[in-house]
Amino acid sequence: MKKCGIGRVAVLAGVVFSLLVLPGTNLFSGGQDEFTKARVRIGVALSSSDEFNMNLDKMYRDYAATLPGVAVTITHAKDAQSQPDDIENLVSKGANVMVIRATDGNTVLAAVNAARARGVKIVIDETRLETDYDAIIVGEQKEHGRMLAGYLEEHVKAGTIPRDIRLAYLAGVASENALGRMYGITETLAKDGYGYNLVLGGNGYDLAEGWSATKAQQIVENWISSGKINDINVIGCMNDEIANGAITALGGNYPNILVLGVDGSTVGQANIRNGKMAVTTFQDTRVSVKAIVDACVSLIDGKPISFTNSATKTIDPKHIKLMTQETIDSLVGR
Repeated sequence: MKKCGIGRVAVLAGVVFSLLVLPGTNLFSGGQDEFTKARVRIGVALSSSDEFNMNLDKMYRDYAATLPGVAVTITHAKDAQSQPDDIENLVSKGANVMVIRATDGNTVLAAVNAARARGVKIVIDETRLETDYDAIIVGEQKEHGRMLAGYLEEHVKAGTIPRDIRLAYLAGVASENALGRMYGITETLAKDGYGYNLVLGGNGYDLAEGWSATKAQQIVENWISSGKINDINVIGCMNDEIANGAITALGGNYPNILVLGVDGSTVGQANIRNGKMAVTTFQDTRVSVKAIVDACVSLIDGKPISFTNSATKTIDPKHIKLMTQETIDSLVGR
């Protein structure tokens, strides 16, 4: 009995000792020592710990593990105010290239500039920052809309939707960059000679501020109660969560209204499979993660990067695809 007691104490002491002397070390992957010995040390500051960012985390680790001399360490911001500390901590751990997926572009500026001052290379994922950087990987937002417009045009040709497209658009934010998702639809329809009307909203859209599904639901419920819903046959949505709010409000009572999403998120996939949403776009993040890591390696190794636009140091990973009931399994499996 005494031996067992002593053994338990020893084990506990060992655990306490390891926690005291190895702060921040991942004991199961080689941890800090492995990271500092790598030739390319990528610090990734992700914007949150939601489903999307946790999937990104795994993709970064999986791809980096296939490349000799490349190591990655990753943080998930609790909020916009904590992300600068994440960036500083990653640099202090020895990152020689930083990937920034900003929660808020303004909040991280000082930390990003401090990292650059220490000679750290900066690669931006999606959110443009008002500072210098070495590369930015971003898909053109209008491409989402172009693909959705193409879907509408094909169905007009097939006679499954009327040529008179009466589009109501639900935005989650009023930024010009994000509104590219709407402009991609309207500009493409106009260019290709398809008639459309933008219904409601003083700016051509209604705003579910803060990307709120609840606000989107309330907006559509107001359309229904006012009778304006009868002027609409397509509801375009800036993301799948907003689309889900619209679908909830419609309640299955308007089967001739097509709902369009963006992102291919879990809720979007569910609504595609159950037939409540006609189509969404899917961002194949495996493609963008590979482009980001490859850019990081090229920067450290001093090799040229094939920019889509060299003036803005932009790489478009061309990772946006159309997701329908016909394509969903090929994109994400069953």
